[in-house]
Amino acid sequence: MVIALIAGGLMVFYFSYYGREREKQPTFREAEERETKAPREEPQPAPREKLEEVLEEKVVESQTMKVEDRCQKMEGDLKEFFAYVDKQDYVKELEIGEDTYTRFKRILHELSSHPPLPAGEGLSYDMIISNIYHLYRTLDLKDLKLIRLIAKNEADSMEINLALFYRWLMSGDECKREEGLPPSLDSIYRYAGFLVNSIGGRAYLFRRETRLRLLLTYYCLLTIHEADKRKQNSFGIDIIAFLEPLAEEIENHRLLYFRKEYAGKLIDIKNYYLRKRKTS
Repeated sequence: MVIALIAGGLMVFYFSYYGREREKQPTFREAEERETKAPREEPQPAPREKLEEVLEEKVVESQTMKVEDRCQKMEGDLKEFFAYVDKQDYVKELEIGEDTYTRFKRILHELSSHPPLPAGEGLSYDMIISNIYHLYRTLDLKDLKLIRLIAKNEADSMEINLALFYRWLMSGDECKREEGLPPSLDSIYRYAGFLVNSIGGRAYLFRRETRLRLLLTYYCLLTIHEADKRKQNSFGIDIIAFLEPLAEEIENHRLLYFRKEYAGKLIDIKNYYLRKRKTS
């Protein structure tokens, strides 16, 4: 999801706009500052029943579904989300020229084709600069604005949507990939590491609304943990120092319905690594 979270959520998903010379537009920072001055409504948590369904809390139902059915359901849920987004005024006003699901797939292809370096910034100043401007150089200004508008306007269903995106992104081995989607685990892992382990990625996260930042960080750590279990942690990213502080912050955030479950999962992962180190 992480790419999706950046892309949808995904991503979604910065610092100071590194504009493309072919287009003279207001900087992304200026656009963001104008919007942040507008009064914000207090977001409301999503209904627990829907979260239980999306997070596969209804174990009996999920166990009886075949792999093909689960894959089709995830794909259907994803398309249903973007069909809903297409009808919203904030998307229509953006005039992106195509439906958001098609745009979403294009964004994922762009991100997957130009992955960032999630580690090693201390070895090169150029790498730090590259990571800071990575998303600006990879995506169009309208893509960045679309991601940000979706994150802002769909905040009430954020937990549902990010859970859906994460499950879909992690389904690449189980479900048949079409048109290179979902992206490979290596590509998702690189973006997860970029967000939690690089100066540019962390700066992006800390400019986001608290609930979104916590959830994106949570799913990034889950992604890196999954890559590590599959022996695909190619940059050797150590997440153990992030786990307990994030668990504490999440557990104290009252707008997260599943804060105790998220925090418990993070502590389980921490204990997994502590046991692993004792036996190694």
